[in-house]
Amino acid sequence: MTPVRILIITLICLTFVLFAMLAFMGKLDRWYSWSLGADDKPSEQRVMRWRVAFGAEVLLALVLIIVFNILDVADKYSSWVFFALCIGMALIERLWIRKV
Repeated sequence: MTPVRILIITLICLTFVLFAMLAFMGKLDRWYSWSLGADDKPSEQRVMRWRVAFGAEVLLALVLIIVFNILDVADKYSSWVFFALCIGMALIERLWIRKV
């Protein structure tokens, strides 16, 4: 790995850690409210569930980036794994976060 690639991956990982911390602290709650429709008011429980789910997804993506780069399989499988992660988050949104 070249030093430039290591630097870029390190900056990406630090950014992901920052996003996860901000999500767990509740600083990104407006993102969730912004993504909803005008007639869909989020409850406090839904916002708390979104914090946990979003923070966990960001940390999982961070771990996957690190593991894929250590194993040097990033080019082969990463797009499929991150696609599955997006589908998983959409399912979590429908089945757990929006649960009444």
